[in-house]
Amino acid sequence: MGRVKFGQLPMLLRVVVGIALFNMWVSFEEFVVNRSDLWQYMPGYKRDQGCIWDLSVGMLIVAGLVWASIRGSRAQPGETLS
Repeated sequence: MGRVKFGQLPMLLRVVVGIALFNMWVSFEEFVVNRSDLWQYMPGYKRDQGCIWDLSVGMLIVAGLVWASIRGSRAQPGETLS
């Protein structure tokens, strides 16, 4: 049995990974950014609301997961897909 690549995982599992990563960002916002007043140095940041930072992180997560899915689903030279 070979190694399973990210692109070979079911779509539901890939979506759950994205949700978990975004949840990590929201937790980081709550426990680090808001409580240590770092939000004052982040342009466009709105406390306790959705903001451009949340949208940017969400887009980065989606782009990263799409890239990992495309990269992980291609067969390498000499590799057989069964």
